[in-house]
Amino acid sequence: MNVLFLTLLYHPDEAEAVSRLSRDGLQNQINAYQWAFIEGIRQNLTQGESLSVLNALPIGVFPTRYRKLYLRSTTFADGTKQLGGLNLPVCKQRGRAAHARREIERWVASSPENRTVLIYSLYLPYLQAAAIIKKRHPDVKITVIVTDLPNELGISSGRVGLMKRIEYTMGRRRTAICADMDGFVLLTAAMAQALPIRGKRTIVIEGLISPDPDFEAETTLQRPADNRPAVLYTGTLNRELGIGELLKAFESLTEAQLWLCGHGDIEVEIRKAEQIFENIHYFGFVTHGATLVLQKQATVLINPRTSQGAFTRYSFPSKTLEYMRSGVPVACCKLEGIPDEYDEYLCYIDPQNAAGIRDVVQKLLQMPEKERLAIGERARDFVLTQKNSVAQCAKLTAFLRKIR
Repeated sequence: MNVLFLTLLYHPDEAEAVSRLSRDGLQNQINAYQWAFIEGIRQNLTQGESLSVLNALPIGVFPTRYRKLYLRSTTFADGTKQLGGLNLPVCKQRGRAAHARREIERWVASSPENRTVLIYSLYLPYLQAAAIIKKRHPDVKITVIVTDLPNELGISSGRVGLMKRIEYTMGRRRTAICADMDGFVLLTAAMAQALPIRGKRTIVIEGLISPDPDFEAETTLQRPADNRPAVLYTGTLNRELGIGELLKAFESLTEAQLWLCGHGDIEVEIRKAEQIFENIHYFGFVTHGATLVLQKQATVLINPRTSQGAFTRYSFPSKTLEYMRSGVPVACCKLEGIPDEYDEYLCYIDPQNAAGIRDVVQKLLQMPEKERLAIGERARDFVLTQKNSVAQCAKLTAFLRKIR
């Protein structure tokens, strides 16, 4: 079994250059997530089998979100192929669908063993290309890793008016094309009920993590001159993800400081809070390496996303595993998409509001240090032994073999 993996990631050979050109920063967590899949799949293939990677940069369009109009097609030293084309609305999507179709066609034609295609996320250009390939080559089996659902079942993009209507139209197309695919890797079991995939093969893999993150200490990162215990949040800074309640909690939680990293629709409010409350510190967007350094320096890692909203049924926040790997206690809300086996390793926010955030943080800070550290170490051991990329991809590769 040879596998072609269609990805949306940053190759390390150009990640720094892409970061400089991006006006929105990089999506570090989804990038690490996909590299963990690559690592895990490769280690689970047998002798003579291969994994090929076809990538499209997950960047915004020129000139509002990215400073480059034309993206050059590239083949990196490790064999990863990257699609190029005009980085303009409509042109980018159509170009990527056409280029992906041609590349898949070439890959399929090169060997009779090249019949397993794995797609990361419900990315419309990839799905469109795959649907055409399926019609031409019915023996090609295509599996989709579903990370998020479109439209009202996903996290709001913030688009309004015409752009929202376009987004919803594309979302309906993405959902419809799923009926043409063969298998699905789901974050939560509930996802199967929201997609037209009845009778299709499915497997639930809520996440995976690389055992040994590869990063260098960020010497330029300025830590606040504040000796209070630090509670860290990294990721998207949107109100619907509970960031407003997190700010509210720390207005009165003066015995601890709050560290925030990322971008989102509540940034202006965060900057105002930073000016008013001396225990709130905003780092802006930071590199993945800097994020990992801050995680090690924090006393508690927090994710205030609540179970409110339809999208939480279909959600397992990818940062949960990264947080747990750090060995620092993790405070979060119990979501329907978090399997029960995680309960003994996470510190749940209850009630799921500012008061609940204060309660769980204060409880952790009042613990003897040895007891608090033990919580983090147990969580770290759990994910490194049971949710590492090799163990999770052993399930995935076995699943792919059954689809053939």
